[in-house]
Amino acid sequence: MSRPPLIPSLCVLLSALLLTACGSVSESEQELPVDALGTQEQAMCSGLSVSTLAFSGASTYLGEMAASGSWAVSAGANAVRLEYYLDNVLYASEERTGTSGTWYFSQTGITCGTHTLLVKAWPMVIDSAGNRTTCWASPRSASQAITEACPGGTWVLDSYESCYDLYMTSCYTRSPNPKCATSVQEGGSCSTVGTYCWKVLSASTVAGYWCQ
Repeated sequence: MSRPPLIPSLCVLLSALLLTACGSVSESEQELPVDALGTQEQAMCSGLSVSTLAFSGASTYLGEMAASGSWAVSAGANAVRLEYYLDNVLYASEERTGTSGTWYFSQTGITCGTHTLLVKAWPMVIDSAGNRTTCWASPRSASQAITEACPGGTWVLDSYESCYDLYMTSCYTRSPNPKCATSVQEGGSCSTVGTYCWKVLSASTVAGYWCQ
């Protein structure tokens, strides 16, 4: 009586032995490279910081904002990551190499009113192979409020004058020109910045108002 060939069974046995000898990759072993990388980054970033982050100037004109400043990182770092937030919204980010330098931000479409520009910075390490490490645990920030002028302005009380001193008569008879509308008052809105007018307050007194 002939026996069935043993080759398939032998292959199964060898496969089982190989799996037992080599073993499968466990979840903990898969995580080791990530943990090792995190430890390496932590060691690389130890003691690093952004030593300087400052504004040199910031302004707006006709809806366009421009701001600039300087940065510097501590010894051991050789680059910086910068992020620019306008009214708490991230608008731009960049990386600059070196141990110190300048930054610049511009944005169009700025509405009238007061806005806050926030700059955040993190030290970085770039090795000889070009690998970049950002030290997220060591941020520094600087902010500045910037105002875009709204169309028109507000009335500002400038001076008082006596019509009797000016014209030797009642203000109701004669008063300086141009005359203000009766609605003009301190803090009220006006349409044309630079406008000046006079408002009769009484028979003897007029007040001068600037639109600023």
